Amino acid sequence: MRKFTRIQKRLLTIIVVLCILACAMFGLRQNSITNIGYSAWTYLKYGLIQYPLSSIGNAVNDFSNLWHAYDDNEYLTKQLAQQKNYQTAYEDERNKNKQLEALLEMKGGLGDTKTISVSVLERSGDSWLQTVTISAGKRQGVEKNMLVATSDGAIGLVDSVQTYTSTVQLLTSQHLNNDIAIKMSLEDGSSVEGVLQSYDTEKKAYRVSLFDNDAIVTKGQKVATSGKGGNYPSGILIGEVKDVSLNDDSIISTVYVSPVSNMKSFDYCLVIGKEESK
Repeated sequence: MRKFTRIQKRLLTIIVVLCILACAMFGLRQNSITNIGYSAWTYLKYGLIQYPLSSIGNAVNDFSNLWHAYDDNEYLTKQLAQQKNYQTAYEDERNKNKQLEALLEMKGGLGDTKTISVSVLERSGDSWLQTVTISAGKRQGVEKNMLVATSDGAIGLVDSVQTYTSTVQLLTSQHLNNDIAIKMSLEDGSSVEGVLQSYDTEKKAYRVSLFDNDAIVTKGQKVATSGKGGNYPSGILIGEVKDVSLNDDSIISTVYVSPVSNMKSFDYCLVIGKEESK
């Protein structure tokens, strides 16, 4: 067998090494081209298909969430409005119940006095401080000039009576048809009487004339019916002294009395007459 020379061995070694390097380079090149092609396809697929579809999906999802949030907001708004209505209705009913409870307590303290429980049917804005219509008339025993009172005190007199309703002239009316006999307990234990004649719109108080102009009257003293005039008993609160007007001789000319506190707003009241015969 022919032996290779030294030079030939070296050349053969070099050729083998070069072949190995060529194979390695070719393999690396093929892998790089494949990776580049794979990356390009991946980016193309993501940019043209996956990203747009994902964006559209996210937009649809956001819109759906926004729509549901809008529906929820509308629902909560309606619930809040209903809650406010319920709260208003509750407060109104609670106030009415308080009025009824106070009237029941007042009625129990009047003994044998004739009382008729009524509700306010009508109170127009143009005559708010003049008249009201109540839910009782002749059939219920209402008579003209009977006193009408809330739980705080007297607010008017029955002016006209129909079969099932009556008209009440309020004490704040500018043209009170009848004077009301009053009595005032003084600080020294005595009392003084007089008449409630009219209502002063500027002072927002009743004008009261006393029969004893030398009486010592101070602010805050209670004024009540005396029972010596009209178709009603004594002791029904009219109001309290607001101011006292003196003449040049330091003698009382007029006493101004504030109406009871709930005069401007009430739903129920009592019609009060003389004591019922036993």
